[in-house]
Amino acid sequence: MTQHAIIYLHGFNSASLDREGKLLTRKSKLLVLQEFCTQNAVVLHTPNVDYRDFEKLIADSLLAWKQFVELGYQVTLMGSSMGGFSSEYLALKTGCPAIMINPAISPSSLLPYFLGTNSNPDTGLVYAWEPQHCQQYVPFEQEISDNFLNIKRTLLLDRADELLDTANTIAKYQASSEIVAFDGGSHSFEHMQEALAHIAPVILR
Repeated sequence: MTQHAIIYLHGFNSASLDREGKLLTRKSKLLVLQEFCTQNAVVLHTPNVDYRDFEKLIADSLLAWKQFVELGYQVTLMGSSMGGFSSEYLALKTGCPAIMINPAISPSSLLPYFLGTNSNPDTGLVYAWEPQHCQQYVPFEQEISDNFLNIKRTLLLDRADELLDTANTIAKYQASSEIVAFDGGSHSFEHMQEALAHIAPVILR
């Protein structure tokens, strides 16, 4: 019997785990995902990550992926916003499918908006976001672009995303990916329950 696991990566200035290391189930998409995983005996790996050091994030995620594979798990990569971008890059490196939720598609262009001092509302961490943190993403964006058709993707979008232009995302990915776009919603993504019908075949493949 095939065992399944999800590596889920949260977005920028966010978290999946609270200060005690418990899943932030007050976030509806995480609660729905947790319930789905419990019902289907899927392991849900939800580390808190730091987007100031993307190379470390990737190295840590690849280590987790390798450990799951060695234990016989079939892995799906999944993430929201910057986690969507991260999952896309990890899919390129591993050959696993990526489920990208309202993904950031050009971090080096998006993230300068956050330059300065930031406070993570989920963990309380106060930190400086600096220009080099944005520029580190340029070679990763280029690598994805150079291998665009070699990545298996499912995109889950809320059309009323207040941070990212959903139309641009659809235009970029419509010829190469499965796209499910819901009316309304927000950047946080408010249609996880409805999206399960599209998520389940990817994870339980």
